[in-house]
Amino acid sequence: MSKKQGRFYALHKNSRAGAERVKGFTVVELVVAIGLFGIIVPAVAIGLSNLAVIQNRARDLTLVNMLAQNKIETLRSAGYNSVTTGTTSFSGELPNILSAPKSAEYVVTQPETGIKQVDVTISYSEYGATKTVSYRTLISELGVGQ
Repeated sequence: MSKKQGRFYALHKNSRAGAERVKGFTVVELVVAIGLFGIIVPAVAIGLSNLAVIQNRARDLTLVNMLAQNKIETLRSAGYNSVTTGTTSFSGELPNILSAPKSAEYVVTQPETGIKQVDVTISYSEYGATKTVSYRTLISELGVGQ
């Protein structure tokens, strides 16, 4: 046996006999870690992307509802005589953060004497689909509770 072969054999023999082990990761541990990393990272990325979409939808719906309710309260506060029948657009009051195309209008009709009906409609685009929010209220000549 040559000197090199004998030395290799002695090192190999000593490592099995309880000599200090070299610290580190085995190939199997590395493959498992890479596999888990490859599954977890895309799942988290997809989850965060979906969370952003849900947040944007909630923000848009909240803005539209607040604007419609504010418009109705403004018209109700103005009183029966100040509200004229017909269609009025208030698209210019829509926030820029809403996706185009977007539109907002209210229609005032008089179904009975002394009562005006106000229909507020706001439409906007959300990820390629058109969403519409509609509110209806009545304004009477005598007012509420009179």
